[in-house]
Amino acid sequence: MAAPKTQGAAARGEENSDGSRSGTGGVSYEDSKDCILEPLSLPENPGGTTTLEGSPSVPCIFCEEHFPVAEQDKLLKHMIIEHKIVIADVKLVADFQRYILYWRKRFTEQPVTDFCSVIRINSTAPFEEQDNYFLLCDVLPEDRVLREELQKQRLKEILEQQQQERNDNNFHGICMFCSEEFLGNRSVLLNHMAREHAFNIGLPDNIVNCNEFLCTLQKKLDNLQCLYCEKTFRDKNTLKDHMRKKQHRKINPKNREYDRFYVINYLVRLSLHNLKFDCISANKIFLRAI
Repeated sequence: MAAPKTQGAAARGEENSDGSRSGTGGVSYEDSKDCILEPLSLPENPGGTTTLEGSPSVPCIFCEEHFPVAEQDKLLKHMIIEHKIVIADVKLVADFQRYILYWRKRFTEQPVTDFCSVIRINSTAPFEEQDNYFLLCDVLPEDRVLREELQKQRLKEILEQQQQERNDNNFHGICMFCSEEFLGNRSVLLNHMAREHAFNIGLPDNIVNCNEFLCTLQKKLDNLQCLYCEKTFRDKNTLKDHMRKKQHRKINPKNREYDRFYVINYLVRLSLHNLKFDCISANKIFLRAI
């Protein structure tokens, strides 16, 4: 879809390095926040393009360079250095791949200045030494709505995944402390580790992508790394003694790597976007997950 011309006016204009704005941007955010007249069309299958290794990749917004999804920072660095575009609050984007693909298409339809604020670097220097960077952020109504839609879609997917795991009685796992094997529901293994080994990662119903979570923890132990202080030890016995004596049979709460395994973190992100997520819609989603 082609966005209404009034959308770009909210973000157009130039922003100097001291934070002041200049240029032709005459429409304020409040005046333009209702300019989205059509529903956004999100990419259906963002994982179609792959790298040589076979893992999903994300293209640059402007060129044909591709980067693995896991190397998001490299793509962001490339876009800053090669194309002078900065994406604000990128860690709050729920689906980075779909977000990039959406804007890649939109930038082929309209000039980048219709969507981005222009930040002038070295604005007091001679003209030939000045440089312009482009800031893509949710001050632009279209970007704000896109982020909200991606976040709601991600929450829906996470709750569906959580429900599927809660009802799955074909789970197979091995205790990472005593190697006892468990079949049935995931809660049997998690409750065993909490009861027998004082290793509590939270209530089973609060966890999502449980298999990936357990594999992540097992890999750390295989690498002789304490799950709490994250120090590395010379052998398994030394590591086990350390975790038992120091009461380190728990995960490091400051390690953000674990955030994606707890449903509450997806709800927190939702509120950070100030979504108008009405109570009726929320109740419908949560009732399906119970």
